[in-house]
Amino acid sequence: MKPSIHVTPLQSNFDEEIDIVIRGCNPGDEVTLKASLFDDRNELFMSEATFKVSQNREVDLAKEAPITGTYTGVDPNGIFWSAIHKKKKYDDYFLKSNTNELKVLLQLYIENNVMDEVQINRFFYQEQVKCTRIHEKNTVGMLYQPKVSGNYPNVVLLAGSDGGQLGPAASLLASKGYTVFDLAYFNQDGVPNHLENIPLEYFYQSIQLLKKHTNNDKKVTLIGYSRGAELALLLASEYDEFCAVIAGAPGAYITSGLKNSIYAPIPSWTLNDEAKPYLKFQHRPRNMFPLLKQWILRRPASFFGIWEDSLKKLDELEEKRIKVEQIKAPVLLLSGDRDQIWPASEFVNVIQANLTDAEHIQYKEGGHFIAFPYALPHLPSNNYEHVGGGMIMDSGGTKKANAAAAKDSWPLICKFIKKHTQS
Repeated sequence: MKPSIHVTPLQSNFDEEIDIVIRGCNPGDEVTLKASLFDDRNELFMSEATFKVSQNREVDLAKEAPITGTYTGVDPNGIFWSAIHKKKKYDDYFLKSNTNELKVLLQLYIENNVMDEVQINRFFYQEQVKCTRIHEKNTVGMLYQPKVSGNYPNVVLLAGSDGGQLGPAASLLASKGYTVFDLAYFNQDGVPNHLENIPLEYFYQSIQLLKKHTNNDKKVTLIGYSRGAELALLLASEYDEFCAVIAGAPGAYITSGLKNSIYAPIPSWTLNDEAKPYLKFQHRPRNMFPLLKQWILRRPASFFGIWEDSLKKLDELEEKRIKVEQIKAPVLLLSGDRDQIWPASEFVNVIQANLTDAEHIQYKEGGHFIAFPYALPHLPSNNYEHVGGGMIMDSGGTKKANAAAAKDSWPLICKFIKKHTQS
């Protein structure tokens, strides 16, 4: 019997479990399973795991731990989330912004010889979702809806500081029976290039347009991540339009705008043509020098120290604090204690001090990218990102911890949405 890889199913959605079993090997053999996949930049990521074959002549990834590899311990999904950038010393961010299926090539090696290979196709949705581009009355975004007609609850997604598209997450959620609006607000065609003086009225008007498109005038679920989470909490504090709010890696304060993805001394948001007060960064030498050193040496750098300095003047912070106590909708917060982009768990403490009934899912070993819509189950997890100019950004946590958080939080998020949405 020839050594072979058995995968069930070969085609699946991202949040579905997959069984991988290697069969037909000799007891005592060392076999290596390798996975290869490309992100949307056509960058190659790879993972591998070597196992010693037991007396039953097979290896079940759900029951056995590798003796060496890119992950440790028994983990049926380790071969997926542990994939790292093939050519970069410190790994890189796995970019998946379009909704095309992800093709994963699995190869089985014995003594450096390829014995078998199988391609897996993973989908965010298959045939049950339709996508429509919206560009009218100054509103820009992508609308994801179930193809079968129905009165589905409305959900709005807000991206973070990349201003990117969240099509994979939007389509995955739409496949669960929601109308999901991936709303653009900067760094995309049809909206401003920079996060600067964005009117909050834009989001209110966009929500009204969404209700018109879906013929559903009930309150919507609002989901944001990082800067999008800051925005989600700010919008919910100003408008009573929401039946539920989910804020991943949230901020507690209004922070400054972005020019070319870099913080700049400019307002992020306006309301009634007036800039919202924002937190200004303090760049003290004792924290800037280590950051610059890491940059020069091409090593992962953390922005955490800058936040420590910027949050010290408590008497000046209250004006910039998001008034979450004015939010009327149920709120779910998600954070990682090892977030190196900003102190999300500390921000959650500030939020909960003013909004005591907000729910919080906390991951002690998690970093910044731990949950939907930026981290999805069974995708390569992220903790480093090459951001240009030679800088490598450390977003915190480990690949293992961030992957575990993405998998654990997804059903909890779905449960929260289902509990509070109005169909």
